[in-house]
Amino acid sequence: MTAERVRPTDSFAKLIKMVRLISSLVGADVSTVNYRVNIITVILILCIVIYFIFTATTVASVFSEDWTFLLEASCMMGSGLQGCTKLISGIFRTKDVSSMRLELEEIYRTYESKGQSYCKVLNESCDRVRKVIKMVGYIYASNIAGIILLTTVLMLTSDRKIYIMQFFIPGVDADTSFGYLLTTAVHMVVFLAGSFGLFGGDLFFLIYLGQPELFRDILILKVEELNEAVAQKDDNIESLLINIIEWHQYYMDFNNRCNDIFYYIITMQILTSGISIICTMYIILMGDWPGAYLYILVALCGLYLYCIIGTRIQTSSETFFEELYNINWYELDIKKQKMMILILMKSQNPSEIKIAGVLPLSVETALQITKSMYGIFTMMLQVMAEEL
Repeated sequence: MTAERVRPTDSFAKLIKMVRLISSLVGADVSTVNYRVNIITVILILCIVIYFIFTATTVASVFSEDWTFLLEASCMMGSGLQGCTKLISGIFRTKDVSSMRLELEEIYRTYESKGQSYCKVLNESCDRVRKVIKMVGYIYASNIAGIILLTTVLMLTSDRKIYIMQFFIPGVDADTSFGYLLTTAVHMVVFLAGSFGLFGGDLFFLIYLGQPELFRDILILKVEELNEAVAQKDDNIESLLINIIEWHQYYMDFNNRCNDIFYYIITMQILTSGISIICTMYIILMGDWPGAYLYILVALCGLYLYCIIGTRIQTSSETFFEELYNINWYELDIKKQKMMILILMKSQNPSEIKIAGVLPLSVETALQITKSMYGIFTMMLQVMAEEL
């Protein structure tokens, strides 16, 4: 008995349903056409505000005695800024996000009816995105659980007070039992809300920027159809060629809109991840925060996850361009060959996602940033050695 094939539209619908469910738990289901800020969104915003206000007051009170505490406070501030940027971008760009979701759903409905080969690439696309989301979810969950578990164990076994985050509540004496418990409780709430919010904010990035590989695979099938039509001298050659041109234009437009929607999110993610890694490395040297070892892993994953996705988009764009050369243009008439020249000219500059509109989002850029972080960290070690 053969296994029942899953319809691509059903597979994509389940994927979107999962993403929307997780995002709604933090009040950020911005793919909803009529999205409105709700009570959960307000609570999340309140947690972000509490974090920034309490961190600022803590730094202000400690800075005169120990300026290095600013580096400790800046460690998690990067994640706070990332969460803020994702939430604000989602709220203000909800129409764009929801319209792109509807477009993707229409693509799945349209190409699902074109045959088994199209169904195969559609399902493969869903599987790729689902695997990436699960991987990111496991990274977040394992590190969150690890930080909380490690902090809890040290609280029970150590004589000194251990904190999850780097801020104190104004007016509350953390040296007392009640103050310590209250501070820890606030840390826990803010930490969990922030972590879940960051994961929820990453989901639509992963969904939308995971689609260029699907566009590439669909183009490959379209080119195969065109070449078969050319070989058989069919009457629909021109319509198939025009369809490929329109598909290429849509692909370029889709990537440009992703660049626009995720401009601030990508820029903030890469910039603050680098700063957070440097500050966390300093904390590891000082030994002030046990969770630093796990947190630096989160920051590194955040940096390289985005850049790996950017590299995959670059690779898809290059393959997209190369696939256009697989069209048997020499068998076309002069009119259609001129149409091919037009599309090849437009394909000379492959689409890519950029950081701050300047640097390409790629693993190569991540390695350059890592190299720069190493240089800055080496300078910090030299300064610390001179002070000693």
